[in-house]
Amino acid sequence: MKKHLYTLLLVLTMTTISHWASAQHDFQINLSNLILYEINVNYEFLELNENTTLGAFGGYVYGFPDQDDHRYYYFGPELRFYPFPIKGADLFFIGIYSRYKNGYTDMEITENGYNSANNESFYNSEIVQSDYQKVAVGFNLGMKWVTDSNIIFGFNTALGRNAYFHYETPQYQSSIKNQSDSDSYNKDEYIDSNDSKYWDFRIGVHVGYRFGRTAKASE
Repeated sequence: MKKHLYTLLLVLTMTTISHWASAQHDFQINLSNLILYEINVNYEFLELNENTTLGAFGGYVYGFPDQDDHRYYYFGPELRFYPFPIKGADLFFIGIYSRYKNGYTDMEITENGYNSANNESFYNSEIVQSDYQKVAVGFNLGMKWVTDSNIIFGFNTALGRNAYFHYETPQYQSSIKNQSDSDSYNKDEYIDSNDSKYWDFRIGVHVGYRFGRTAKASE
C-alpha cells in the first residue's frame, strides 16, 4: 500500500514540475526604483488563463544617501486581471495585493512631567530608532507590453491600507519618566515623515522577460 502511495506522490510531483516548467512565467525588475532607492523583483505565473495571473513580489528599500534612518524589506502575493490581452497577460491590468514590511525608522519622542516633591517641571525630546512590522492590503494597476522576443516593459502604481502595524519604542537612558510623578508624566511619539503608519504605496517602471512558450497574439 505504501509503495503505491509513494508511486502516486512521485507521479503527481513529476507532473506538477513538468507543468510548471513548460508554463509561462514573467520575471521583472523595477528599474526606475533600482536607480533611486530600492531593489524590487516581481514574478507572475501565467497559466491560470490568459486574463488572470498569480504572482509574488519582494524587495529591499535601502533609501537615498541621506535617508539611512529609514530602511525595510518586504514581500507579498498578488492577483492580477488583464481585461484586454493580446499576447496573454499583457496591456492594462488591475489587481489586488498584500504586503508584509519589516524595517526601522526614526521616531521622535517628547516627554513632559512634574515632580511635586521638588516643585520641578521636566521636558525631554529624543530621536530614537524604532523597529516596525506592517501588513497592508491594496489595489494595483498598470500596463505591460510583451515583445515577440518575450522582452517585457511595463509600469504600475498601487495604493493600500495597513491592516496591521506595530512600532517598538526602544528604551533610552535620558527618559524623565522616573523623575516625574506618574499622574503628570506624558509622552508623545512621532514617526519619521518618510514613513506612513496607515498607507502603503508602490510605483515603478519595470523590465523583464517571459519564460516558457514564445508570446503569441491571441486569436
